[in-house]
Amino acid sequence: MKKQEKRMLLILVIVSALIITIIWFATRNKENNNVGGTTTENVEQGEFTKVEADGTIVNTSEKLKQTKENLGFSITNINFVKKGNETILTARVTNNTGEAQGDFLGKIVLLDKSGKEIGRIPVMISETQSGEAIDIETSITESYANAYDFRLEK
Repeated sequence: MKKQEKRMLLILVIVSALIITIIWFATRNKENNNVGGTTTENVEQGEFTKVEADGTIVNTSEKLKQTKENLGFSITNINFVKKGNETILTARVTNNTGEAQGDFLGKIVLLDKSGKEIGRIPVMISETQSGEAIDIETSITESYANAYDFRLEK
């Protein structure tokens, strides 16, 4: 092989490697969604969710955010989000039973739009006096951010 043929072959190899690298990066960015400068894979967005700039998935269901009256408790200020691998529900719970209630482990039963159960999240309700309000937070590693509504059960 002559010196000029070797040089052409080397240029061809370099150009081919460059093209393969560009194609690899281009297809990789199509698989990932770039949200707020951070890369998140397969961002879930459903009928009742929106994705924030930081990748947090926020539940937007008006039905889910309505005040709930369950088991003599009033549940208000409801926030339901998915951050990373965790789905988190926070709320304010007021004891309207007329008497003190001891600690109990309840369940947040998540419902879809047709009222069908789609999941359960355990929640600890701390001891409360009649009329007392407490903040609760419960989470689960499964994704239920697109829930339509929920109810509290013992």
